[in-house]
Amino acid sequence: MSGHLAAYTVELSQFNIQFTPRTAMRSQALSDFVVECNFALELGEVHLELDKNPRCLFTDGSSLANTGGSCVILISPEKFKIQQAIKFCFNVTNKEAEYEGLIAGLRMDQHLKVQVIQIFSDSQLVVKQLLGEYKTINDKMIAYTKIAKNLLQSFSSWTLNYTDRSENQWADALSKLVTPESNSSPEPIYT
Repeated sequence: MSGHLAAYTVELSQFNIQFTPRTAMRSQALSDFVVECNFALELGEVHLELDKNPRCLFTDGSSLANTGGSCVILISPEKFKIQQAIKFCFNVTNKEAEYEGLIAGLRMDQHLKVQVIQIFSDSQLVVKQLLGEYKTINDKMIAYTKIAKNLLQSFSSWTLNYTDRSENQWADALSKLVTPESNSSPEPIYT
């Protein structure tokens, strides 16, 4: 080990690298950060005006044999994006993963106190079931539909739109990020 350290020291000495330890982070820096990143507006009139502008929610889901994942992207009128990729540690079908992503997005919007929302999904089945155009037969799909409809009631206004997969590429990519392409076991970690 000391031989490797000596070799690295010789190789790196030509670059005049100096190590300076990180100073302790003070609690004041953390509180300053929280104050800077507080997006809640204190003026009631302005806050009500912003609530009338719709937020866009893009969702997608994907599944493999033993795992699945969903993605939620919330975009504010000012084009500020909140992105979340969710990995499931249980078996799901593609449609269940789509519903899980939608439910997670609606809960996030509810938590952020969003009032007006436009939802975009590339799952025609999910969109048509929630709009009542397709009949829901499967018990799991009935449960998912019921949960999603209950969450939609918390918004003052919402629209649900089917979007082509090519227009939902970012959400599709993020949902597949958490579902590895191969079902092979993970490589061992050597310490």
